Formats: sequence, C-alpha cells, structure tokens
Amino acid sequence: MLASIPSLAACKVIGVRRGTSLRAQVEDRLGCGAHVCVRTEFRKLRALLTLALLSALLGACGDPVHDRAVDELGPEVPGVPKGPLHRPGQPCVLCHSAAGGDPPFSFAGTVYINAASATPIDGVEVHIVDSSGKKFSTVTNCAGNFIARPSEYSPDFPCWVSLRSGTVFREMDSPIYREGSCAACHSEPRGPSSAGHVFLIDDPTIEQAPVSQCH
Repeated sequence: MLASIPSLAACKVIGVRRGTSLRAQVEDRLGCGAHVCVRTEFRKLRALLTLALLSALLGACGDPVHDRAVDELGPEVPGVPKGPLHRPGQPCVLCHSAAGGDPPFSFAGTVYINAASATPIDGVEVHIVDSSGKKFSTVTNCAGNFIARPSEYSPDFPCWVSLRSGTVFREMDSPIYREGSCAACHSEPRGPSSAGHVFLIDDPTIEQAPVSQCH
C-alpha cells in the first residue's frame, strides 16, 4: 500500500489527519487516486515536451525543397540593395511569402521590352482582374518589376493579366490559377517548361516601346 503513495516530503506538505489513512488523505487532497494523478500529470508533461521537441526539429529542418529553390537563385547582384529594384526576372513570391520569410506579395514579376530583349522596361501599366471581378493596377519600375501586396490586392483565382503602354496592349493568353510569381512560368530559356520572360512588344516593326524615364 505504501508503494503507491507520494514521498514522505510530499506527505509533509499535504499534512496527515489522525484517524484517517495516509493514502485516503492524499487521495482526498488531490481529488483522485494519488497514483492516478501523478501518472496523468506525468503523461501531460511528456506530451508537452514531445510537442516542443517536434516543433524545434521542424523549425530547424524547414522545407528542403523550398530552401534548395531559394539557393538556386544565387546571391544578390553587387551594388543593388534588397528592395523593389533587386532580382528582376526571378520568382519573387518564392521569398516574399510565409515560407520565404520576407514581406509577402500577392503578385510580382518583371516586364521586358520584347521576347528577344533582356532589357527590362519601366512605365508599363500592369492590370490584373480576378474571377470575382476585383481589379488591381500598378506600373513597372526602373528594373521592370511590379508588385501587388496582400494589403493592396487579395485575389480570388483564377486571374487574368494584361499590359499597356500608350497604344500598345498585350494580354496574357491563359489565366493564372494560383502562382503569384510570373517568373515561375515565364523564365529563360524559353522551352517546354517555360513560356519565356514577360514582354510588351510583340512585333518591333509595327509597335514602339515607350521611352524609359529611368537613368
């Protein structure tokens, strides 16, 4: 009987009433069988420790697929600080997301002059409309980049995108179903897995690119 009750130290704290068995007094104070309470509390503690350990391990491991994709982007270009002008042509939402840890974007991409040019173009209007009719418009910056933040635009997919500059109008052939990074599908080199970079001028012989306002 004594093997199943708390230690003597615990008994001193709990106290002993004369005329009542020690185990009965312990069970009365704890509200259940002493050995049951101890076992229950131990299980709770073990569960909490296990959960904490798993959380630490998951946080340390991260997502190896995502981490590898970020590593493949390479280092920053020297002289170009992190900001709206950095990493043109790369999949922005890869880093600008909950998984990436940077301030999230709903959409982001880079617009180039034409399919054969690696020169980005500024001042191009980017128009997005989602399946519920919500619209968002912005303009490309000096790196050709454009950004839509969740606070500005939270779309209901699919979405349709068009570009405009002066009399030049370019519309995406197919809708976007879930990917917020244009470069996830529009990257170089063009091939079976990529449509090539996003561009404004389809036929340079009849369409004219706007004059850049950036120096």
